[in-house]
Parts: sequence; C-alpha cells; structure tokens
Amino acid sequence: MKKTLLTMVAACFAALAFAQTTPSTTPTDQPTKTPEEKAQMKDLRKDIRAYDNDKAAAKKDAKNGDMTAATADKVAAKAEKADIKADKAVLKSEGVKHPVKTADKEVKKADEAKVKTDLKEMKTDKVAEKADIKDGNTAGAAAEKADLKADRKALKKDVRAARRDGVKHPIRRA
Repeated sequence: MKKTLLTMVAACFAALAFAQTTPSTTPTDQPTKTPEEKAQMKDLRKDIRAYDNDKAAAKKDAKNGDMTAATADKVAAKAEKADIKADKAVLKSEGVKHPVKTADKEVKKADEAKVKTDLKEMKTDKVAEKADIKDGNTAGAAAEKADLKADRKALKKDVRAARRDGVKHPIRRA
C-alpha cells in the first residue's frame, strides 16, 4: 500500500514536471526579406520560367524534326540554367535557404492561381450567358459566349504553362 502510494505521487510529480511549458527558442514570425532579396527572387522565378519554356520549345522542335531550332533552344536553356545557378549563389550568400526550391514553389503557386482565376471567369461568363438567354437578350448572350470562348482559350494556355512548370493536374488543384 505504501509503495503504491509513493509510486502514484512520483508519477504525478513526473507528469507535472513534463507538463510545464517552456518558451520556444524559435522565432514566431519569419524574418522580412530585403528589397534586394525580393528582386533576386523575382529574377530567379523569371529565369526558371524561361528555362522551362526553352526546354519545352526544344522538345517540341525536336519532335517536329527541326533539329537546328531544337539545338538553339537547348543552348538558350543552358544559358538560363547558368543564370539560375548565379542567382542561387547570390541568394544563398544573402542567407536565403533553398532559393531554387522556393522559387519553383512560388512559380507553381502562381500558375495554380492563374488557372483558378480563369475557372472563376468561365463560371461567371456561363452564369451571365444563362441569365441573358433567360431574359431574351440574344446580343448579350452572344457576347458572353464569345467571352467564354476566349476564357477557354486562356485556360488551355495557362494549363499548358502550369503543366510545363511542373504542376500536376492544375484544374483539379484549382
């Protein structure tokens, strides 16, 4: 009985000792980026997009049999890759961790946002077209149908760009 009571008291003290909270040593807010870092990250994102576009163009030209254009696109992609490496070195020296990975995620997030806005525009055009048809406004319905067609074209373009930048299933993710 005495051993059980002492064991229970010791367990309570141990639980109380572990339950005490200590202040966190990690900062709660992220450090702010300097304007130079923001400009460098923007340049890195542009370089990543250009690299992806050049590689896609080279692949398309090679598939079509235009090897001179494909070679030119590969050379351009190689130059973009060198720019990416230079920007990465500068950003790492400024203290940015994993700059290429971060920029790649930002590019993908921007692509998803474009697809999402295109989908919203398409939905509003469909609703407006149905409302015009219901009201008997054929001219307005035709205009909305033309807007819808343009939005579909923009959506296809943005989906292709998102797929090229590495977003899997961009419409499903939006």
